[in-house]
Amino acid sequence: MKTYLLLISCVFSFPLFAQTIKINESEATIKFVFVEDDVDGTLSDFKFTGIIDLDDLENSNFSGSVATETIDTNNWFRNRHLRNKYFKYEEFPRLFFKSTKIQGNGKEFLVKGTLTIKGISKPVTFTFHQKPTSFYATTMINAAHYDININKEDSRNMVQVMITLPFTAN
Repeated sequence: MKTYLLLISCVFSFPLFAQTIKINESEATIKFVFVEDDVDGTLSDFKFTGIIDLDDLENSNFSGSVATETIDTNNWFRNRHLRNKYFKYEEFPRLFFKSTKIQGNGKEFLVKGTLTIKGISKPVTFTFHQKPTSFYATTMINAAHYDININKEDSRNMVQVMITLPFTAN
């Protein structure tokens, strides 16, 4: 009887050990590098919605966005030029990502989803790595696919995106 009760209590208490993550939006960092020109910068005003459950990644989902007016390359003239000419920040105030599939284990996983820039949506895959108190994610995109043609040749518009998402486990 004791064994039976122990087994029942273990089965029903298992969900209590699920590691649901709460993202700290104000400490998140979104960095980018235009590879060809070696120009780097950041975007901020990060917003996050969704659930990341390390014990059930396949049923996790999330979306996030950043404000285009926050683009910062440590050059005010370039920032203004990028915001107005390339990102059209008044018409498209935010960049959006929405996950469609998450697979892997809690330490390293792939997040497939849709990235929307200037109203143009394209599939993208981020590689996520879990650190003790944050996730680190990377991907490469071609800015020309979002009508951001810094260079005339399509292949010279590659951008590396690096995201750090600090979290607390519940």
